Order: sequence, then structure tokens, then C-alpha cells
Amino acid sequence: MKSNILPAIKLTMLSILLLTVIYPLAVWGIAQFSPNHGKGDKTYYANIGQSFTEDKYFNSRPSAVGYNAAGSGGSNKGASNPVYLAEVQARIDTFLVHNPGIDKTEIPRILLR
Repeated sequence: MKSNILPAIKLTMLSILLLTVIYPLAVWGIAQFSPNHGKGDKTYYANIGQSFTEDKYFNSRPSAVGYNAAGSGGSNKGASNPVYLAEVQARIDTFLVHNPGIDKTEIPRILLR
């Protein structure tokens, strides 16, 4: 057992040095060669989810946060919640208005949730 303690302590200290000092400094140094010097000024989540309102576009999945990619969350509305059921019925009605040749039973459930 004593022969294993010293190598374990050495490995732990080496790992701490490598993963908390050397690696972060290496990544920071490489980032200094990028155009914004590693500042991260740009926002890349602007168009992740969109609410399409024109008929020429495919309907996207409903969003509980209004298609805002900066926030995330669920509606926490159960299947028996009257507000949720009204929202689903509104989606069904809108879908049927824009697709008059489709019967209500032919609508895939994934489009309604």
C-alpha cells in the first residue's frame, strides 16, 4: 500500500498542474490568434428556432419560450390542462385552414405538441 501512495500523489499533482494551469493557458494562447482575440463578442443563437408565419414555409415545432434561443424551458402544462388543450385546438384549426384537403385524424401528433 505504501508503494502506491507516493505515485498516486505525484499523478494527482501532475494532473492538477496540467488541467488547471497548462491546458487553460495553452487554449488562451491559441485564442489570442483568432480575429477577436478570444473575447467571444458574437452571438450565434439568433436563428436557431423561428416562428414561421407565411404559408410557403414549413411549420416549426411549437416553442414554450417564443423561439428565444437565449432562454430555454418547458411550458409545464399537462395533457389535461385546459390552456394547453386550447393551444392544441388552435394549432389544429390553423393547420386545417391552411390544409383543407387533410382530415383531422391524418394530422401527425408530433405537429400538435
